[in-house]
Amino acid sequence: MVFSANAKPMDLKQAIACALENNIELKTALWDKAVRLDELHILKQKFSPQVSWNMSVSLQREIYYNEDFDEKKIHSYPSLRMLTPIGTQIELFTEQNIGYERYQKKSGTALHVVVEQPLLQGRRKVVNTWSIENASILNEIQELLHRQAIEHVIYGVIVNYHALVLANENIKLHHRWLAQSERFYENLKSKVEAGRAPLSDLVSSKLQVNQAQSYLDRAQFEYHQTMRKLIEFIGSEEEDITVTQGFPIKKESFDFKGNEFVQVIADNDIETKIINLNIARTRTQLIVAKDQQLVDLKLRGDLTLGRYHVYGENSMYQELNDNGIYNSPFVHQNGNYSAHLLLSIPITGKDQRYHQVLATKIELKKLEYASWYHQKHLTAHAQNLLEQMALQNRQEQLAANAVTLAQKNYDDALLKLEAGRTSMFELVTLQERLHDAQMQYNTTLITYLDVMANLEYNAGLLAKKWIA
Repeated sequence: MVFSANAKPMDLKQAIACALENNIELKTALWDKAVRLDELHILKQKFSPQVSWNMSVSLQREIYYNEDFDEKKIHSYPSLRMLTPIGTQIELFTEQNIGYERYQKKSGTALHVVVEQPLLQGRRKVVNTWSIENASILNEIQELLHRQAIEHVIYGVIVNYHALVLANENIKLHHRWLAQSERFYENLKSKVEAGRAPLSDLVSSKLQVNQAQSYLDRAQFEYHQTMRKLIEFIGSEEEDITVTQGFPIKKESFDFKGNEFVQVIADNDIETKIINLNIARTRTQLIVAKDQQLVDLKLRGDLTLGRYHVYGENSMYQELNDNGIYNSPFVHQNGNYSAHLLLSIPITGKDQRYHQVLATKIELKKLEYASWYHQKHLTAHAQNLLEQMALQNRQEQLAANAVTLAQKNYDDALLKLEAGRTSMFELVTLQERLHDAQMQYNTTLITYLDVMANLEYNAGLLAKKWIA
């Protein structure tokens, strides 16, 4: 067996860590997660106070009763807006005016308070928090998919690593068989030269050597193919690696049995959790769609505190009439308020709103049916996994017994050969059977370990087992 002197030793845990670090899908998921969390953070600020500041500069010229009216003003509006979960919109803003009217400086400051409360459409908390809830559920679904991707990567590494371990062990077995075949050939050659064995036996022995060499060459080719596949899967930059795990491999036991394992599968099944989250999300979406069918009825109130508008010049006349309005003060004082009841009834668009409700109801029915269907087949899937585990466990025991029996027959044949009670052909046949039994046992044990990993993958236990 020839391997590179620079081959890096790697155990299964190191291979898993390398794959998790280099897997492009997992990296992309982490980058997307940062964007999702930032978007969710922005949505959660929906009910936080929003502060802004606006400013305007105006120049106005009018002719009123054959009089020129020049006005230059600067308006600034610092404001505070806030939305509550029950749909209440609150706005506070100050108006500061500085201007010149007929070359006289005028100024004023006032605080405006505006409150608007929906009475029908948009008054429910679940409707106003829908965007946040929807984003939170979608983020949770992506987290579950990311966890599933991690489990899938770990399972893939285990299967590929086991395949490399098996390929490595097969090379050892083929080397051993080749060495034994060559040794038998040399011994038989000496006997033929001494006239104690027929030449036909030497030809048969030479054929066995050629066959053993052919099997070894194929095993080495399969090893390198398997190694490259593992290196590609884990994203390693090494050109050559060697496995540190070899035979005999400790056979692990599976602690869960029967209904207990079925329950573990049900509790950790990612698809079940995603379906349930989508059902909850769609139910809320249906409430929001029905809310859009309600009449838009709002109550609005305005309150002004302060002196904020000044027009005209002070006049000695207190009467307000058309002839003197330009020269009379026009001032908004404290305590101005107004109340409004706003009603909006859409005449068109009813079909579109009905369609939205209908589409959401259909989607909810599809998800509920998918949940029932998935649960029905999940139980059967868990039972199949347990049966497969039991079968593979039995196969491994039978293969181990076959190796024991083949080894015993071979040892007995060696004693008989030394006593001259059996032929070289019989010994070679028993040797080949022992070799095949060992090969079969190795394959069966690796398959058992792969089935074990598949059970843990379906139960969602791989990440807990292999990630610190």
